[in-house]
Amino acid sequence: MRLFARGWSDRRDGPGHRRIYYLKGCNLACRWCASPESIAGSGELLFRPERAAGETLGGFCPHGAIDGQILDRTRCRSCPDTACRRLRHPALEWCGIDTTPEALAAELAALAGNWGDFGGVTFGGGEPSLQAAELAPLLRTLRRNGIHTAFESNAATAAFPLLVSEADLVIADLKSGTAETFRACTGGDFGTVLANLARAAEEADALLLRIPFVPGCNDAPEERSAMAGILDTLNRSRRRAKGEPLAVEVLPFHHFGDPKYRALGKPCPMENVPPPSPETVAGFERELAGTGLQIERN
Repeated sequence: MRLFARGWSDRRDGPGHRRIYYLKGCNLACRWCASPESIAGSGELLFRPERAAGETLGGFCPHGAIDGQILDRTRCRSCPDTACRRLRHPALEWCGIDTTPEALAAELAALAGNWGDFGGVTFGGGEPSLQAAELAPLLRTLRRNGIHTAFESNAATAAFPLLVSEADLVIADLKSGTAETFRACTGGDFGTVLANLARAAEEADALLLRIPFVPGCNDAPEERSAMAGILDTLNRSRRRAKGEPLAVEVLPFHHFGDPKYRALGKPCPMENVPPPSPETVAGFERELAGTGLQIERN
């Protein structure tokens, strides 16, 4: 398995104080992505020369890819054993941690045994279902050992259903209301998403749908209306199958990921797009609540 980060989450990605692993690799290219280092499946170097405080960094690369405060990525070979990967320096961060399901299971067993308020584990991304062959049996093992499990997904892969039946909580995205907008803003197939969400609404033990609310992508009235219609259908299915309303969370677009694009040497597609106003977000939440959905806020 390959991660790009790991950390902790307090009641934002599932109940309680949770361990969260971010799996590397994604099948979409969302214009608003706040974790551009998650998209490529291969390892990548985040280069932040502003953190060097005047220190010369050129000696860290034996291939001469770093010249003063400049990284020449055409010369950077992403070598497996060179200093940029091994060195713990704030200006150089290697994103690509290889591990095994067994190692993660052992780490989580130790955490569960030593943290009184340990709430469980969440696997985010990237897109976790791209590593479903290893993640599905890991989720099964963790649940069998009494550890609460969750995963976060774009619901746009054929492997998504393999994880739904194995997790205590499914957190999935609805990124648009129409196939045209979805393809234009993410590059993915909307039909796969709709089929996967319909299945999750009927089968998931617990389900939370998240809407990244992005100006210029899915905030137009027709998109909002289309998303509300899709959610109404899913809500009816959820009530029939599980006797509970569908839980939905609106996530306003932000610029927290912009520095990562610069650190990867890539342009930020949404750099000049302002976040939606709180009033606009609240209005959309009221629209959704009016259809009987359970609106979550963190």
